[in-house]
Amino acid sequence: MMKLGAFTTFTPEYTFVEACQLIKALGFDGVQPRIVPAALAAFDPAKPFNPWGNNKCGIPEEAFFADPKGVLAPATSIGLQISSVASYAGTADMPRAVSMVKACSRAGIRNVRIGVLPLPKEAKFDVNAYLDRCRSAYRELVSEAKKVGVRPCIELHAGGICASASGVMAILKGIPPEDVGVLFDPGNMVYEGWEAPQVALNVLGPYLAEVHVKNARWVPDTTENGITRWKCEAVDLENGCVDWAAMVGHLKTHGFDGWLVEEGHTHDRATHQRLKMAAELLRSLIA
Repeated sequence: MMKLGAFTTFTPEYTFVEACQLIKALGFDGVQPRIVPAALAAFDPAKPFNPWGNNKCGIPEEAFFADPKGVLAPATSIGLQISSVASYAGTADMPRAVSMVKACSRAGIRNVRIGVLPLPKEAKFDVNAYLDRCRSAYRELVSEAKKVGVRPCIELHAGGICASASGVMAILKGIPPEDVGVLFDPGNMVYEGWEAPQVALNVLGPYLAEVHVKNARWVPDTTENGITRWKCEAVDLENGCVDWAAMVGHLKTHGFDGWLVEEGHTHDRATHQRLKMAAELLRSLIA
């Protein structure tokens, strides 16, 4: 049966200890900890909470590298599993990515998000040469990760070459799925990279490592010269373009029994309310 986790990036007003206690109390099985560079771990109480910036829940990378089991003890000591680490490391900084992989190994964590090389800044570039560099770098990372029993994973995310299932497989094709994985994120794919679930899940097959759970929708933004521009915005789980009832059904069809990790971030609901409603909805869909 699928398990429920929550990503602590989206509990910004709670410390990691407090977030773990809340997530446990609401019936989640595990947690995906926010482990970030020191600059992103800083918190200023005079500024508004922000999941990506002013966030009380960030664990500095240096602390994680030094004592991974110790920094995760607030979760593991109360019976929460670690679904994965959604790190902010990438193959553009290979020593840092390898340090992240080794720390995950010491903590007994199998899956860790590691990004691919960023897109070139030029509007026109040799995409095949770029893909070759991405593959080469990721294979280098995988060769190190295999030594310590860790599986690097790529998240489907707008703004890069891996926005879709087909896009990510252009990087991972030829690397065995036991050595690499994909963090499937339908909410991100509303922004960019959407593929019908029956296509995306068949493309990914055994590379599917974890599913991120949030939602988004397109709304009219501005009109200029008679042309309406649209923007994509985060919304509550039940109100966006992703039909999560249908999505869970597709996952069941594929025999997926891994993690559904909630990472909603709307302004309509307080964190406690959002997590509670998400847990209740997802439990009902899984059942």
